[in-house]
Amino acid sequence: MADRQASASASMGTQLALLDAPVSSWRLDDKTREVGRRGLAEARAVLRSAGAGERRSGLHPGTAEAA
Repeated sequence: MADRQASASASMGTQLALLDAPVSSWRLDDKTREVGRRGLAEARAVLRSAGAGERRSGLHPGTAEAA
């Protein structure tokens, strides 16, 4: 166990340091935010309709065999 901890500590010293980025550089503009919201709504609708089809057919998600 001590060997693993020593190995982990040694490898931690070789990791790259994260840069500090100004918070404002990560802000999304309104148009980008709206495009993302529409995309999520569409994806959720597709998932809902796919889940409803699986329930109607009696199939388990991701399988081709009936329950």
